[in-house]
Amino acid sequence: MDQIFERFERLFKSWTTQDVGSHSDRTGKKSGDPDVDAAMDELDDFLSAARGNDQASERERARKRAEEEARNRTSARHPSTARDPRLAAAYEYLGLPFGTPLEEVKAKYKKLLLKHHPDRHAGHPENVRKATETSARINEAWRIIESWATTGHVPD
Repeated sequence: MDQIFERFERLFKSWTTQDVGSHSDRTGKKSGDPDVDAAMDELDDFLSAARGNDQASERERARKRAEEEARNRTSARHPSTARDPRLAAAYEYLGLPFGTPLEEVKAKYKKLLLKHHPDRHAGHPENVRKATETSARINEAWRIIESWATTGHVPD
């Protein structure tokens, strides 16, 4: 604990005895006091990391905007199928917004199929029946979305 107080004392003394503004411009200037220099370097690192987080957030927002634009372009490219209630129902059944990229749809499809596969409910006949029905609906939703994404048409 004494080391902390000693460091604080040295830091405080260096702040009160050095020229005002020696750290106002951090373009590589060093004060000569290792504690002040370490503290200022730590502050610079912290502020740089915060700027990096802001940039990551902006990249994420740009990615979401690009996905939304892609969905809008897809809907505009296939206006007749974009309004098809079977397609909208397929996305809804998988729990995804309309126009979600096919890779994300496929991942969700696999996850749902793994969860609702009849083999996972083998001990109870009623649960097997329900899982079989759910799996069939999941497969049908995937078939509709995949066909629409690859050919531009909803299958009959």
